[in-house]
Amino acid sequence: MIKNPRHIALNVLVSWHNSSQNLDKSMENLSLEISSLAKNDRNLCNALIFGVLRHRGSIDWTLSTFSKTPLGKINITLLYLLRIALFQIQYMDRVPAFAAINTTVDIAKKLLGKKAAGFINAVLRNAADNFSKVAFPDIKKNKSKFISIKFSLPLWLSKKWNHAFGFEQVCSLCQQINTIPQITLRTNTLKNNRQSLAKELSFVAKNIQLTEYASQGISFTNPSIPIQEFETFKLGLFQIQDEAAQIVTDFLAPVPNEKILDACAGLGGKTGHIAQLMENKGTIIASDVDPKKLESLEIESKRLGIDIIHTKPLNLLKTSIKNFDFYFDRVLIDAPCTGLGVLRRNPDTKWDRSKNDIARLSGQQKKMLNSAANLVKPGGLLVYAVCSCEKEENEDVIHHFLNKRKDFSIDKDFKSNNYDSLITSLISGEGFLKTYPDANNMDGFFAARLKRKIKS
Repeated sequence: MIKNPRHIALNVLVSWHNSSQNLDKSMENLSLEISSLAKNDRNLCNALIFGVLRHRGSIDWTLSTFSKTPLGKINITLLYLLRIALFQIQYMDRVPAFAAINTTVDIAKKLLGKKAAGFINAVLRNAADNFSKVAFPDIKKNKSKFISIKFSLPLWLSKKWNHAFGFEQVCSLCQQINTIPQITLRTNTLKNNRQSLAKELSFVAKNIQLTEYASQGISFTNPSIPIQEFETFKLGLFQIQDEAAQIVTDFLAPVPNEKILDACAGLGGKTGHIAQLMENKGTIIASDVDPKKLESLEIESKRLGIDIIHTKPLNLLKTSIKNFDFYFDRVLIDAPCTGLGVLRRNPDTKWDRSKNDIARLSGQQKKMLNSAANLVKPGGLLVYAVCSCEKEENEDVIHHFLNKRKDFSIDKDFKSNNYDSLITSLISGEGFLKTYPDANNMDGFFAARLKRKIKS
């Protein structure tokens, strides 16, 4: 088994690059190697994986200055070795340049031979001495290209955001996206309260803070052991969940003894929160197209002490009320999306997405929303949510839906029992919940509450 954190980081990145899997899956495939590392080496391995993906655009801009061979013609393994080393040189002050170069050359010799190792050695030594002299694209001539290179954002997305938000806001947004996010969890109020949990966490993590908007959230950094090994985790006292995702469930505002459908439940982060707000009283149907995710959701429900969740594998696009015995008081559809609102946590996404994905997913979201709407009882609520800030996946989907479905309207009568004024400050005049990484230090989410009219 490989014990070198740089070598393992290389294997994860090359595996991700060569497959259609997301980064989480690539890391899961090498979880034994990663978990076998000592804590400092494990931290280094994770820092290299995420750091390279966060800053790949800037790293490649620098590499292209010092490599006589165009990057597109360099062997993928060799290219990622260069990226890993240059990330350490440019962004990790605690790693001496000579150490980053020497360890990279050693790995290259073993994997690719002396010639490749010599090439890497020459490029990296030149880059280490001169990378600070490399200029970014001229900001006056091409703001989008400047943003793309400085903040490692694909050029198509840089152009799109620059047009949508303006130069200064995009720079602020990208700066935040490229920071390492704190870990955020949601207290399981069925077993504990936030103050007690925060006290317990202070023994195994640093920088404990109560979230500002979500009433049960706690954020922290630097866990001393893996989170799954926390005693509080084993006892089911919390779920890992970003503050923005917690607010979405608050926006749904479920109450005890209702019948609720989580139509795209996935691994069940929001499902567990719904059950908490229902005080584990009533009925929740958690459906998803992936049965394996629902199996994990069932295990998670047991850990949390929840027994009102019933899983049901379903393709929402092929689902009708015939699949159920009743209409629902509330339906949550956390729709598949580009994920461009959660780039802080998933930096691989920006390299996997294209402009065509936005249009494709927007079309799918419109169909899924219409299917979910048919399952809501008259007077009931439908919440549509996506972890994306793209207009095509946000307002455009809702406006398209409302133009076709005259039996629904936007419900602006949102009241939260906790932090009412703070959460309502995130709701636009049109009634849409919006969060942004740069403004709120949380993931980027969009949500809309839609009410089914009662026939007169």
